[in-house]
This record gives sequence, C-alpha cells and structure tokens, in this order.
Amino acid sequence: MDGVSVLDQTINKQNNGQVVAGGNGTGNAANQLYNPNRLFVDQEGNMYIPDMANNRIQKWTSGATSGTTIAGGNGTGNAPNQFNRPTAVTADALGNIYVADQNNSRIQKWSVGATSGVTVATSLNTPTGICLDAAGNLYVSEQNGQCVRKYTNATGTGVIVAGGNGYGSSSNQLASPTGIFVDNKNNLYICDTDNSRIQKWVIGASSGTTVARISGNPLGVYVDGTDNIYITDYTGFSVQKWPSGASNGTIIAGGNGQGSNPNQITPAGVWMDKYNNLYVSDFLNGRIIKFSNIYTGTYTALKAGTYTAKITTTSGCIAISNAIVVQNNATPKITISSNTTVACSQFGPTFTASIADGGANPTIQWKVNSVAVPNANATSFAASGLKAGDLVSCEVINNDICVINALALSNTIALITPIESPTVSIDLDRNNVCQGAKLTFTATATNAGTSPSYHWKINNVALPSATGNVFESTDLNDNDEVSCEINSDAQYCQATAIASSNIVKVKVNPILTPSIAIVADQTKIYENTNVTFRANTTNEGTSPTYQWFVNGYPTGSDNSTFTTNSLKDGDEINCLLNVSTLCTSSNTVVSNTLIITVIKVIKVVPSNTFTPNGDGVNDLWTIEELKSFPKCKVQVFNRNGTEIYNSIGYAKPWDGTYKNKICNPGVYYYVINLDGDKIISGSLTLLK
Repeated sequence: MDGVSVLDQTINKQNNGQVVAGGNGTGNAANQLYNPNRLFVDQEGNMYIPDMANNRIQKWTSGATSGTTIAGGNGTGNAPNQFNRPTAVTADALGNIYVADQNNSRIQKWSVGATSGVTVATSLNTPTGICLDAAGNLYVSEQNGQCVRKYTNATGTGVIVAGGNGYGSSSNQLASPTGIFVDNKNNLYICDTDNSRIQKWVIGASSGTTVARISGNPLGVYVDGTDNIYITDYTGFSVQKWPSGASNGTIIAGGNGQGSNPNQITPAGVWMDKYNNLYVSDFLNGRIIKFSNIYTGTYTALKAGTYTAKITTTSGCIAISNAIVVQNNATPKITISSNTTVACSQFGPTFTASIADGGANPTIQWKVNSVAVPNANATSFAASGLKAGDLVSCEVINNDICVINALALSNTIALITPIESPTVSIDLDRNNVCQGAKLTFTATATNAGTSPSYHWKINNVALPSATGNVFESTDLNDNDEVSCEINSDAQYCQATAIASSNIVKVKVNPILTPSIAIVADQTKIYENTNVTFRANTTNEGTSPTYQWFVNGYPTGSDNSTFTTNSLKDGDEINCLLNVSTLCTSSNTVVSNTLIITVIKVIKVVPSNTFTPNGDGVNDLWTIEELKSFPKCKVQVFNRNGTEIYNSIGYAKPWDGTYKNKICNPGVYYYVINLDGDKIISGSLTLLK
C-alpha cells in the first residue's frame, strides 16, 4: 500500500503454527485449555474459545499469555451460570456471545459482563455448531436432530433451514451435522460429519449441494471472501483448503499425523481473521494454533490507500499490477436506549438511537415486535399505545459507497409492567409530652414525583386543612393515631399513585395538680415529747424531695416524715414539696401549717384505778403527764412488796399483766421517779 509491503503470500503449506492460546498442558488454569472446540475471532483479534471439558468460555486478547473466563466456569450443571459441554461460540457486534450448551440442549446468550446466561433456544437435539449472519440471525446445528435451525434476530422459535428429513446421505438429508458457517452471501455451509462432506444450502432451499468431500470427519468450516472453504479434518489431523468449485482440497496445515509437535494438530474448529491468519482449535492438545497469512490469492484492504500487487515467479521474474485506490470502509452500529422501560397509558417511554458510522444520510427504521412503525425514521422514537411485553428495536442502513454490512440492527428493549410505587413514612419530632405541647410530624416520600399531595389523618379521620409534608398540632390527646396519605405526581408509570404511611401513636400526659398535707401523730403534745409529722401527698412523682420548716427555718431531712422533741408552744410546722412528675401545674407545693400547742406538766396525778378486762374502756393505766418525762422510772408492787411492773419512760402504759397474765383484782402500790429527784407514790386498785 502506497509503495509499502503489507502482505507477503506464498503457496507453501503452513507446517509450523504459532500457539496463541493454551499450550500449557490440559487443565483449568487461566493459561490452559481442555478440549477447546469451535472458536470465534472478532474484528479486534479477540479469540472466544469454548473450553469444553472445563465448561467455560475463555476470551484471549491478541498477544495475551492467559485467558479470561467470560461465561461458565462454575462446574458442570444446568444453572444459568453453568454449562454441560459447550461445543461452539459466536459473538455479535455488541460483544454478546452465544454458546451451544450441548448436553443441556440449549443455546445460552451472555451479555457483556454478565454473571449468568439467558436461554434463547431450548429443547434442541444435541446442539453442536452455532453462527450468526450479518443481519443478526442465529443458526444452530442439531447433531442428533439431523438439521440446522434458524432463529430470526436470535430470538423466538427456530425454523429448520437445512436437513430435517432424517439421518441419511441424500441431498435433502444430513448425518450428524456439526460445524456450520454463513458467508457474506447468506449461504449456509454445514459439516455433514458422518457423510464426510460439506453441504452448501441456499437459505430457503429444500436441499443442499456437496461442495467438498473428504476422507475423514469434518468438524469445522470457514469460508473467506473469495469463497475458499477451510475444513478441519479431525481424523485426518489436518486443515484443508477447497477453492470454490474445486474437486479436491489441499492440506494447508497439519497433515503430519497425531501428536503435539508444532506441525501436528487434532483440529475441531477453524476461523480466519481480517489479516488472513487462520486459527485452529487443537482439541486433544489443549491449544489454539495460528497459521499466519494463509495464501488465498487475494488481499483484503484494511485501510484506505493505493494498492498494487507484485508477483515474483520462481524464476525471478517480477510483474506489478495496476493500482487500485481504496477508501475507508465503514461498519454501521446502532444502540438504542430509553428513558424508561416501563409502559403504561399515561406516560410512554422515549427511545433514542445512537449511531456510529451511519454515513452521510443513514436510513433509520424503528420497529415494535419486529414490525416496522410507519414514519418512525428519526433518531428518537415515542409511540403511544405501547404496552408491557412489547419489544422495541431499530435498524440503520449506511447508504454510502464503502460500507461493510450496510444494515445494522440495534439491541432490543423489552417493555415491562409498572412495578414501582410511591412510599411515604412519617416521623415525630418528640413523644411522651404534656397536654397542650406542640407536636411536629414530617412526611418523607419516595418515588412520588416533584410535588405530591399530602393528606393527614388523626384516628383515620382526614384533616382537610393539613396538606403539606409537615403537620403540627397542640390539640392531640393520649393514644391519638396520626397517619398520612400521598398522591404521587411522578411523570412516569407507576403501579399505583397512592401510598399510606406508617401510623404514629402519640403519648400525651395530662396536667396533674400536686398537693401536700401534713399531720402530727399526736393530738396532745407534751413538753419534751417526741412528735412525728407526716406529709401526705398526691401527684408527687417517683422521686419527690421534701423540706420541713419550723417557724420558717428549714429543718429535718429530705423525707416524708419529720420527728422532734424540742417543740415549744406556738411553733409553726410546714413542709415544701418538690415534685418529680412530668406534667404538673406547679413543680413546688407548700403544705398546710400546723400551729403547735405544747402542754407543760406541772403536776403528775396518776389514776388510782383501771379495769384491764378487754372491753376497750380503761383497759390501760394511762398517765398522760408522763409524756413530759421521757426518762422517768415507773414501778408497781403487789401487797407482798414484789415488783410486778418496771418501765423506763412510759411510752407503753401498763396493761395489768405480770408475766403475761392478768393480775388478780386488788390494791397495788406504785413508785414513780419523775426526773431523778422528784418521786411520787400511791396505791392503785385493779378491778375487773
């Protein structure tokens, strides 16, 4: 090109190939292969290899020393992320791969980066070979079904386009079809393995034509741009080239028997890249071998320039051809996207086509369920009446001169039923408050558009005036239930536009009025007598505090009782209560005031008779005046001078008993030492 050599070709057989994948023994490491089968090489030179015994698909980039698992590799099985004997692989223009999962009787499609596959064809009778035509139609050979099926756009139900008339060798029959290939004229080439032949079927024909017959087992086939056919002969350990119309083929690789030397192969799959390099999957040796610049007699221009051909004969004569000017070729691509994949009557999705290498005046056609939509020829598409389940796609035709596969098909977008719904939740700023406190509720909505409407409720009764996302109230009562309902204004499809929130039950405490009243434990208070005052309270809480006062001065401890023996006549006693209740009318309350009258004993005059007979009247020998003498000593003697009662202080009056028995009626004598100095005595008559 432009005077620089771009390709040298000879008619010599390519005995020594270059290992470009595997070749490190059979195994499952990243740099190993185990029974590689019918491979595929894309325009960038990436190899897609069905690593059959490892149940995985390996991708090897050009020049790589190890492969990457892009599908399978999860053991043998029929799960979406597994294979059971993958025998062939092909890839579309978007990088999606299709795999013949033979023992699972299915074809799996793996999108770029996917962790599992999607079944696009099932219930197949031993699917073995697979390929795509330029329009994106998928072809699958059924080895034990004796046929090849076509799946339009790689979807739907397959239609038999070759064979299907039982096992046999007639022109309308196949016997164990394996490898297949569709050329750029949409001719189907089939490895009719058990018949040791290659059958060419024009799509739509009822029978095929034998274009090559070998002595071994053809397993893989490839046809280049000038109709040369390349066939892997598995049992002949070679690759044969059959020019169009030839009656015999030529071994161009292998043919040196079974073995693992560079010039020995056990071939299964075959493919040629855009540089006329031939790739062969060496099944038993666990490797892919590349045979460079296989002589074709033709050269495919790879970029624009001025091309000539120079031929040097074996005798040294040179001839140079006329010059041909080649322009850059274009391969159109189209990808569609949508603002949503959900379909409903209110809001229809809008689709946008992104086109690469479409040319100056591309022809665009939108389709719904594979049917062209009239007048839908712009890069954007919005149609009314779309429904869940519809499949939207687009195609573009590059109308320029230099184009490879002028027609390009987009991906397909499947519309789904609305499943998204709005939601709303409400939060309360605080709870457990006092009656009359302001409570603030805030509603938080999701998937509800930009301006949803809010409807607040108390105890399921709507509040017409409460329409914002915030609701405040000072009138709530204990156990009232607050909720909110929203109406979404989202400008896209939703399963429902209405959502109800959670229910918040409020805790509102009533306002309580605390009280305190104090009482003394005695009605008569004698000088120097211990007196205990008790505070009786209501609504005081769980941890109230007390402060006692005598004549306005604080005294006593923080307790509900206060005891003293130092009161004077006219003293004033009261108590201050600090409540701990949450909600009260006042936090502090002052008790009533008790004005104390202190009885000063001038003379102690004991009673001279009592009747301890249990009738509740005069059962005790009561001497009130002794309360003023807390250290007095009281003694009672019988007529014989025996002491029958003795007490220090007289807190508990004598009940007429001696050694827990009622004394006999009669006269007894007492001696009372009041204060250590003054003693009084006298007689006491016990009656019954």
